Amino acid sequence: MHEPPPPTTVRLLCCHCRAITEVDREGEPLTSCPNCGSTAVPADANDTVTVTLTKHELRILGIWASNYAESIKDRPGGEDSPRVIYGILDHLGTQTDVALSLRQELADLRAALPNSSVTVYRNGEETDL
Repeated sequence: MHEPPPPTTVRLLCCHCRAITEVDREGEPLTSCPNCGSTAVPADANDTVTVTLTKHELRILGIWASNYAESIKDRPGGEDSPRVIYGILDHLGTQTDVALSLRQELADLRAALPNSSVTVYRNGEETDL
């Protein structure tokens, strides 16, 4: 039996806006997402995985990833890190009912207690998550 030839196109997923773009493998490479303009490296939309974690484990990963992304956003090459992480966490959030970042946890708290004031500090400075 002969294996079928590989597909001539690839489906690329923008990790910022979640848009999927189909491109010809032999054509001109994309330099940015046609939807949002991101220059971050896209993912292969057909290369997915299923992972089993507890909600608590998923929250820990999300909170640590978002905190790390926020901590490096002012470094060269780290500018887009929060946008990528929050895009992934927003996508994961559609699959679970728990907040996966401190930002989402605080948004949920503010929605539940609209007449209260919640102030967040990062590195001694007030921030708006």
